[in-house]
Amino acid sequence: MMAAEAPPPSDIPNVFGMNEPQHMLTKLYVEIHDLSNSLSVWTKSESFPRPLFIVWNTAMTAWHITDWLWASKQTTRDMLSKKFGFDYIEDTISGREKGLSKFQNSVREAFRELHVCRELANASKHMRLKSNDPDIRAEVEWHEAKEAVGEVKVGDLIMNLFVFDKGEKTDVQLILIEAAGYWEKLLRDEGLLSKDAVLPSKVIPANQ
Repeated sequence: MMAAEAPPPSDIPNVFGMNEPQHMLTKLYVEIHDLSNSLSVWTKSESFPRPLFIVWNTAMTAWHITDWLWASKQTTRDMLSKKFGFDYIEDTISGREKGLSKFQNSVREAFRELHVCRELANASKHMRLKSNDPDIRAEVEWHEAKEAVGEVKVGDLIMNLFVFDKGEKTDVQLILIEAAGYWEKLLRDEGLLSKDAVLPSKVIPANQ
């Protein structure tokens, strides 16, 4: 039996294994899946509101893919600046930071769901923002169960998470799924998804 070969470590300081924008997209998929499971009424209720924690993490991941894309390499920055029609200065830290801000503003304008993700991520992270979009409101709704489902009894209150954007009510899961779809298309269109960059399984079996 030959010993299993461990994958190379991430070249990003203080990051466990992840080193590609593609990896953040994978993280987003996992968190959307976990959010859906946590909201399922078929499973036994937790002693704490797990969906509230997962939805914050998921919105954070959806938004901070912008950072991972911009920081990944110069060719990606050049592609993004050309795609979204802005100039930036590569040769200085401040120039790259201003470029990131321009990229993030461009993405928010191009895809409303990512603007919503930014609002959810920053409001949760910083608790109280100096400014926020007054058109966006996150809301927990509790709906009474009309019939027994799984571990839920008639009369129990079931958690539901919604976002109101300019008065339009949408299940937050749909917003996050749309955000993931936007990033997947962008990465795929620009050749930033690769089978060679897929994260390894938790256990790598030894060769027989």
